[in-house]
This record gives sequence, structure tokens and C-alpha cells, in this order.
Amino acid sequence: MARTRPESPMSLDYLARIEKARFPLVVRHSHDVDSVRLLKAAELITASVPRGTLNLAFSDEGEAVVFGLTELGERVLRQSRLPPEAPLRRGRPALDDD
Repeated sequence: MARTRPESPMSLDYLARIEKARFPLVVRHSHDVDSVRLLKAAELITASVPRGTLNLAFSDEGEAVVFGLTELGERVLRQSRLPPEAPLRRGRPALDDD
């Protein structure tokens, strides 16, 4: 199975927000529960999102428990913070004038 980044940049924002949280983290807002679902599916976090009447789609509330970031989740966060690579320069390097 190929591992890819989650589809939503909002999910990566949520991943960055919870990076330093104390785990286990209980999540109760439906938008955050949706982010937890996406991040769990992408294998960036370990979490429990119980099925049931509390976690219905289009509900204002939900519940999930995040147990922590996976190694892949930590790596994705590190890569998202790296500055872009400088373009390669072709030809001779510039000489210093002394």
C-alpha cells in the first residue's frame, strides 16, 4: 500500500496543532473528528473513532480519541516545515574579487 499525504491541507494544519498535545487527546468537535478520521486513514496518527449515533455525519458533535502521531506523521510534519530547495546552478561558480 502506497503511503501518501492526506488530501486536505486542513488536516495537516490539525496535525501540526496536536503535535505537542498531551495524549490521549479526546476530540469532541465534529470538524476535528473529521480531521482525525482523515489523519488516521492516512496512517499519520493512531486514534479511535467509535462508530455510533454520536459520530453521525453532519452532526455538530462527535467523539474521537487520539493516542499519538505515528513515525510517518512526524516525518510529514518535518517535511512540511523544510524550506524549499534552492535551484541547481549550472556553469562555473562565481569567483570572489579580492
